[in-house]
Amino acid sequence: MVPAAADVQAIQLALFEQEGKPRPSPTLTTPDALTADSTLDQARWWYRLELETRGHPPNTVSAYTNDLAVLHAQVGTKPLRSITAKDIGAYLEGAKQRSTRKRRLTSVREFFSFVVKTKHVLARDPTEAFYPERINLKTPVPLFTTERAELLAAAEADGPRSFVLVYLLLELGFNRTEVLNLRQQHIDLSVPDAPVIYISYDDPRWRHKERRLLADARLSAALEKLELGDDERIFAVLPQAINAMLHRLVRAAGLKRSVTPQSLRDTFGVEQARMGKDEDALLGVLGLATDPRNRDSVRRYIRLANPPQEVLSGSN
Repeated sequence: MVPAAADVQAIQLALFEQEGKPRPSPTLTTPDALTADSTLDQARWWYRLELETRGHPPNTVSAYTNDLAVLHAQVGTKPLRSITAKDIGAYLEGAKQRSTRKRRLTSVREFFSFVVKTKHVLARDPTEAFYPERINLKTPVPLFTTERAELLAAAEADGPRSFVLVYLLLELGFNRTEVLNLRQQHIDLSVPDAPVIYISYDDPRWRHKERRLLADARLSAALEKLELGDDERIFAVLPQAINAMLHRLVRAAGLKRSVTPQSLRDTFGVEQARMGKDEDALLGVLGLATDPRNRDSVRRYIRLANPPQEVLSGSN
């Protein structure tokens, strides 16, 4: 909802941190309507309002608008219609790391999509000629069969909550965020030997990750021991605590390698591929979007799941 003019007069832009030091934005006591002649700073105010109206999390709103503050520092009072691909190129080149350039491009693309497609104040998007740099995927290092068994045994010996953690990561391919968001009410225990877990997301951007997964009696038995309330989170801890808990279990299992939530998820992916899941099925069971990068990821799982090739010996 756009605020009435009387309400707008009291609104002032917050301070946006730029890389290295904070920089205050000019005060906009009465923001003008968004046009092609608006400055980036004026347009940024309306974009923040749009993001907040859509219900985006505060950290997402801050990330996008902070990146735009960097572009504003570069282009100054230049109107939107005069921002060119050359300006965008200089903005991206100012980032020293590829991951920062990729993030900046995402932020500025979303902003100009709002200006061009939502508000229709520009006919041309100056970011359209730019594509994200390819960041190489890390090679999956799945656990061996004996290591999987040892880790599950160590988790079971440690207690039901530890077992549930390892089970979700290793046997169902959860990511860490999904582990932290899981509540008792998301698990249908009507059939204890075949419980069904519902993975859902409140943010509409991540709805493609939603899925239902079939577990087994081991999970039901562990959850029964926890005696949780329906709306109680199974892991009401910070993300770092999940890693620390897993690290402790890895040591208890006697494993000599580094194991993370992601490496257990990778192990799950390889095992699913070994059992016959194809590329599309792997994307579905892992809750991944069907983009080229994710397809590359699951193709690696498929390659690692292939039977070992026989090496012929040249000796007689």
